[in-house]
Amino acid sequence: MPLRVLAISHPAVAAAYRRKFELIAREPGVQLRLIVPEAWREGTRLERFEAKNGCEWTVALPVVWQDYYARHMYRRGFARQFDSFQPHIVHMEEEPFSLCAGQTLWTLRRRAPNARLIFRTSVGMRIRLKPIAAPLLRAVERAVYRRASAAFALSETAARFLRENGFQGEARVFPNGVDTRIFRPLPAPERKRLRLSFGAPPDAFIVGYAGQLIPEKGVDLLLHALAQTPNAYGLIVGAGREEAEMKALAARLNLAERVRFTGSLKPQRVAEAMNAMDALALPSRTTPHWVEFFGRALIEAMACGAPVVGSDSGEIARVVDNAGLIVPEGDAAALADAIQRLQNDPQLAARLRENGQRRVQENYAWEKIAADTAEAYRAALDAP
Repeated sequence: MPLRVLAISHPAVAAAYRRKFELIAREPGVQLRLIVPEAWREGTRLERFEAKNGCEWTVALPVVWQDYYARHMYRRGFARQFDSFQPHIVHMEEEPFSLCAGQTLWTLRRRAPNARLIFRTSVGMRIRLKPIAAPLLRAVERAVYRRASAAFALSETAARFLRENGFQGEARVFPNGVDTRIFRPLPAPERKRLRLSFGAPPDAFIVGYAGQLIPEKGVDLLLHALAQTPNAYGLIVGAGREEAEMKALAARLNLAERVRFTGSLKPQRVAEAMNAMDALALPSRTTPHWVEFFGRALIEAMACGAPVVGSDSGEIARVVDNAGLIVPEGDAAALADAIQRLQNDPQLAARLRENGQRRVQENYAWEKIAADTAEAYRAALDAP
């Protein structure tokens, strides 16, 4: 009898982030059903589920509060999936302190009481919740800890936080992954064409950023660093509440001709932007209520063959390892020095590029993560 796994994941609404489940569905002895939102708002971009060939195991359902990961719930059809599928394992890729986690627990109790529960978490510190919702969501979190057989943690820091926060089950480290069919190095002529399409001069050294334009990500530090590296060109991919402010800062720093803001792009276009980059920077800064939990753009850039420069916030140094340079967070001058090192030392850049591509294949390719996840399912079912 096949192992029936019911997975719940709002990030998997995007095809690029559904790749892991596509591979799990092919695992021998595993029958998968995946629940995703019909649509999900990420910053300013609305991602709608698009059925592709071979994803008949995916069910898209309507959600409420589709733009907030701790508050969203499925509006209808959720319990029906438990009834029709009768899962052995429920794999919840939602934080344990979320309304969706509470909905999953309630449905498990009523519709599949013998199923094993596995949840995924990215956080490695206590997240501040709105006071009106905090008591309910913390109660849900405690209930998830009691009910779950295992947890998939984004990093060792997140796994350690789970144990310190009272989780008694097994916590396995499963990092973010990357779809290497989309995020891959393109031939040199195509990369040159892409550089021109993003408005960069042919001989420019392009330093990119990809992610939300919010204070924690340190885009302002990158702009200050670019102001200190006169031959570098900036390519800022993403959107967010600081977009207008960052454009104004670029103008004040006389960078208007050397920095392009693309806005939010779909994954395929993000991969093209990363192929146009000579380096990607992620100068995140830690706050009392946030730290860089992983930095998905790092592994996407590494997969595309771009060396990376990151701050020492959170997990960045562990994700980068030998594939890039690490600078102190909040230090624009150090970031500028790292950019100039890559610009002036092609051999260093080439070595980091090779290290990054090797590191992605060994640690972050969805193929490896999917195989490890299927093995973890079997182990969870066999555990006492």
